Amino acid sequence: MDNTRERRTYIRVDLPVECTILFGDKKLPGECLNISATGMSIVVKSSISLNIGDEVEIQLDDADDDLPPLDANAKVVRIIDKENRKYGIQFLSRKKTE
Repeated sequence: MDNTRERRTYIRVDLPVECTILFGDKKLPGECLNISATGMSIVVKSSISLNIGDEVEIQLDDADDDLPPLDANAKVVRIIDKENRKYGIQFLSRKKTE
């Protein structure tokens, strides 16, 4: 039996781009590793660690003309690598951007 088959409903696209993670009253630098219609993988580039269930706001900068801005509420659903602060997050809602 082949258990390596992809089970995702939505295509995940590699997207190594800087992002900002708002967590409570903290503004954390981060990096998006990949993204899909329902979530993304991120790296928090500070000493702050997140836990499953934590709610964050993710902002992708619109400095790149090929990449539309993103401002979304999300929650941590997976800890990929706690030591290196890599997380899987699920989008809860997207904020309107101009």
